[in-house]
Amino acid sequence: MKSKFLPYLLTLLLPIVAFAEGEELVIQNRILATVNGKNISVMDVMKKMDMYLTRAYPEYAKSNVHRHQFFSQNWKRTLNQLIDNELIVADAMKLEMKITDGDIREQIHERFGPNVVATLDKLGLTYDEARALIHNEIAAQRMTWYRVHSKALHRVGPDVIKKAFQEHVVNNPPKEEYKYQVISIRGKTEQLGSIYAQKALALIKDEPLPFEELAKQLTEKSEEEVTVTVSDEYCVEGKALSDAHKAVVCSLTPGSYSEPTPQVSRDKSIVHRIFYLKEHTVSPPPKFDTAMVDSLQDELLDKEVEQEYPLYIAKLRKQFNFDEKSLDAIPADFQPFSLM
Repeated sequence: MKSKFLPYLLTLLLPIVAFAEGEELVIQNRILATVNGKNISVMDVMKKMDMYLTRAYPEYAKSNVHRHQFFSQNWKRTLNQLIDNELIVADAMKLEMKITDGDIREQIHERFGPNVVATLDKLGLTYDEARALIHNEIAAQRMTWYRVHSKALHRVGPDVIKKAFQEHVVNNPPKEEYKYQVISIRGKTEQLGSIYAQKALALIKDEPLPFEELAKQLTEKSEEEVTVTVSDEYCVEGKALSDAHKAVVCSLTPGSYSEPTPQVSRDKSIVHRIFYLKEHTVSPPPKFDTAMVDSLQDELLDKEVEQEYPLYIAKLRKQFNFDEKSLDAIPADFQPFSLM
């Protein structure tokens, strides 16, 4: 028995080198965890990550540089996923869940494409290993649905969704938006400013003018010390309007001008302003339609699953006597992957 175990132990201790694109990826293989009597090694974690990389980012799957970057960032997360999956599979076996060969074959062809053998060769997987991985994935998916998602779905009923919609309406009131412009007239004296403000109002009442043209006419006709400035177009939500602007803008209808309004400027002088409201839009309140119901339901289900899943895993770790402290045996500075 000892002579058979020694070669296996050596394969776990000796570094493994993968070659591609001139870069060498060195894998420091070792057992990382033992779950329900099954060892999980660095190679197991790498194969899981390679499968994901090939499916999600095939353009990076052949580059050892990209693989190294991806592996280094995700190996701990993937290890925890493998631990959880093994526990869930153990729970499925306890319930004697049936997974047919047809289910597995269908998933294998969907996952690895029509040329299964060639794809598995690139991943360094045998068909039996791929079959076992797919079997475990199906078992984990079904058990997670049975133990977690079905409970979450039961908790998210019509009353819960309706209450969530009411909260959504409160938190997302109809949005008001104002587009307007301001012309500011400042005279040497407050009285002079008021006179020219009335002249400006008279001009635009006779013939609506762009404020830029109005400013030009006022300054051309002025022989006294009067300054006329035109603002850029403001586009502001109702709740963001300043008090000074809100009092005037909200009283106007689109396409109308305000009476000249004396206001105190930043330098404490009096400036006379005329406001022109170009547009006032109000977005409709959200509707309680099918799309909204589906969106709220998905959001609520996600929250319930986020709460229920850790409870399920904690229960499994206790049920199958998984030693949490065993993970502490992995050195804090352990780096399973490196480039040469």
